[in-house]
Amino acid sequence: MRDLKEIISKYTIGDATLDATNTELEKVGAHFHLDPQKNILSEEEKHATSVGYYPEQANGYGFLDTGTGSLDKVEIRNGKLLHCDCGTLYALVSIAGRTYHVKGNTLVE
Repeated sequence: MRDLKEIISKYTIGDATLDATNTELEKVGAHFHLDPQKNILSEEEKHATSVGYYPEQANGYGFLDTGTGSLDKVEIRNGKLLHCDCGTLYALVSIAGRTYHVKGNTLVE
């Protein structure tokens, strides 16, 4: 069985389309799919997205997973979520093929 993170990572780095990602998610029995209205990454957004060696180097657009069964598109600047704070809630962000934990609004390893 393929790892969900791997499937989402391929989409966030542009190696898979949204439709192909949803097909893969269905194949592995995921209990969610990417919503074409909410989870689309435009070419402009993909070009504006980058990650570095450290979490604080992440900039652009990714998907926030708070365990609710949906992924929310978020904007990240210098390793911080814009307009979102997860507080003490367990959360992950997938951006440009990388996955980070989130503490409050800050990406961490």
